[in-house]
Amino acid sequence: MLFFTKSELPVDHVDDNTDRIVMARGGSMMYAHIFFKKAEPEDATIPLHNHVHEQITYVLKGSFKFEINDEDGKHVQVVREGDSLYMPSDSRHGCIPLEDDSQLIDCFTPQREDFLK
Repeated sequence: MLFFTKSELPVDHVDDNTDRIVMARGGSMMYAHIFFKKAEPEDATIPLHNHVHEQITYVLKGSFKFEINDEDGKHVQVVREGDSLYMPSDSRHGCIPLEDDSQLIDCFTPQREDFLK
């Protein structure tokens, strides 16, 4: 598949605060559009996870408090619309949305097969 029309892509309800649309994908790459409701409370512990995929994230709308842990330590920063960040393979990372309807565009390599189930 070479073209991915938004109106034809399914929305995956991840949890009560998160929806995801897998966008274009092919070869070893995948894009995903993630929609968030504001986290309550804002000072909540950031839920961390890791995966073998390298990830680049672009903040499309809103703001987030991100944590990325790599071999250099723990990195925490608030990112806003237009900012982007990189998560190396197997780094523990996560975020808390600070505004309603905050949105991210994630790029993964290799593709997240778990997103396709």
